[in-house]
Amino acid sequence: MRRSDAFPARAAGAVRIVAAAIMLAAAAGPAASEPMPSLGRLERESVEEALALLGLTIDGNPEGKVIGHVYVVNQDVFSRHDWRLQLLNIFHRTTRPDIIERELLLAPGQHWDAMLADESVRNLQAPPPLFFANGTRFAAPGLSSVVAIMPVASPVPGSVDVLAVTRDLWSLRFNTDFQFQKNTLSVLQTSLSENNLFGWRKYVAAGFELDQGRYGVGPTYFDPNVAGTRLTLLATGNAWYARDTDRYEGDNELFSLQYPLYSLASRWGAELNVSHQDVVVRHFCDNQLCPVSVAGTSVPFIYRRHEVAVDANTVRSFGQAVIQRVTAGYRFDHPRSLVLADFPADPNVPALAEQFLAQWTPLSETRSEPYLRYELFTARYGVFRDLNTFDLRENGRLGPHLAVELAAGVPALGADFVAYPMSATASWAAAPGGSGYAMAQAQVSARTRSGHLIDQRLSGVIFLATPPIGRAARVVIEATTDALRADTYRTPLFLGGDTGLRGYQIGEFQGVVAAAAHAEIRTAPIAVYSQRFGAVLFYDVGHAAGSYGDLVPHHDVGVGLRWLIPQLNSSVLRIDWAVPTQAGPYTQPGLPGRITAGFMQSFWVLDSPKGFIPSF
Repeated sequence: MRRSDAFPARAAGAVRIVAAAIMLAAAAGPAASEPMPSLGRLERESVEEALALLGLTIDGNPEGKVIGHVYVVNQDVFSRHDWRLQLLNIFHRTTRPDIIERELLLAPGQHWDAMLADESVRNLQAPPPLFFANGTRFAAPGLSSVVAIMPVASPVPGSVDVLAVTRDLWSLRFNTDFQFQKNTLSVLQTSLSENNLFGWRKYVAAGFELDQGRYGVGPTYFDPNVAGTRLTLLATGNAWYARDTDRYEGDNELFSLQYPLYSLASRWGAELNVSHQDVVVRHFCDNQLCPVSVAGTSVPFIYRRHEVAVDANTVRSFGQAVIQRVTAGYRFDHPRSLVLADFPADPNVPALAEQFLAQWTPLSETRSEPYLRYELFTARYGVFRDLNTFDLRENGRLGPHLAVELAAGVPALGADFVAYPMSATASWAAAPGGSGYAMAQAQVSARTRSGHLIDQRLSGVIFLATPPIGRAARVVIEATTDALRADTYRTPLFLGGDTGLRGYQIGEFQGVVAAAAHAEIRTAPIAVYSQRFGAVLFYDVGHAAGSYGDLVPHHDVGVGLRWLIPQLNSSVLRIDWAVPTQAGPYTQPGLPGRITAGFMQSFWVLDSPKGFIPSF
């Protein structure tokens, strides 16, 4: 058996092992949740100010008591520790207290529940992401740098009051992420957004995105509570223009209406996603379009992709300590690949365009598929600090997670052919030493068509963050791999730039298999008033090729700066300088290296704002 042929068998074995482990973990029950979670310095300062303002004291023994009153204190962006910057608070509309109270899962008349308090903190700090038909997700923007929910003493015997303390982020934002390549701005993502419109936690943005071949502009609107309900609405669109000619070349739009499972106790959810795109797809080698060979003729790797997709489903959730969710839905997808009007002609190859589409572009087909998805995980979470965001609370789900999906392409419903898509994900997360974080995950997917497996994909990731070493630093390691076989999507895997090797050009390595690993030594944050600074020393290794046997490891080393500005973002500002140690197709080893910048660490896996943000 060849190594690539072993993928499905190994993946199936891994899924069986993880499934058995899940049942053992389920029997153990959920982890205990501390009623008085330890607070970071920024959170402690905010809570102490709120307690002094209201004349309250912490209740050290709240369990079993009935909640009498809920206090909400939403603090200004700039505190007394920020000197004259407090004057800027007059330009910021803080979140309305009733909006925050509506998001709490604790209310008067209920018994105090530390797990519900923790879940409320998670939802306020980083709301659950919205998922779409293509498997990507939209992570709602974080609106608070500090979130703490504490039990406080009540004047009524046998009762407890609740204090919810938040500190707004500056909501009028100018976000940006960029990369330079050979003294050329190759990637730029930027947006001017209002993350908390009129204090209602509604998000509106005007964005601009540029890559090597195009640039686009468009709006995004996200409403997490439509008309005061639990319904969420996301609408976004873009108009795209060719970078070299400024000519309009296409657009894409997304509309999503969802009733999410907003808490672990939620039982029903539903969603409707509609998307459209008519865009030009380019594949670059260095700063030029990649040439590909078709019947001996070299043509540029560029084509048009048109697609309309609809996904509607409903989900039922069961359990408390072990959560099980069953989703039933239907998706319709109508993608088409087309050559551009200026596609080169060759009199010696009369069907050159047709051959190019058949050989190099994703399959044009109509998919019409009812599907059923099953998910299982334990309701256990850990709280981490000084890992990704420097001092602010980070949340990570612990224990096992299993998800399986089966679908059926039905010609009677409009599908071009009979096919049976299937996918499975299995992962396990733990907190070694209490403050470290470790996670291993495997994913496998494929479709059966006429007795053959197509669109096979296997991916895996291992992530490890050690507990702090001497309160000075910690080591963070990640290893990933991806492999494709019989891929009708014909989308190669890329490594280079922000996709895995920071010292190499964007997408420098391409193939149907890819492997990469990263190691960072991240210092503990240094506090300068409200600001947090840190540094990283990193090493990357990886490659992408036609098979695992063709992989040739390429390395880079570098240093980086991390800066948390808690008034502006709950994620750190990242600046990395990487120097490659080996030659690549377009990169020479040694200085001057490459510089990348943006928000968030280069890699992380905790529940966080990092996720799919629609291209503006």
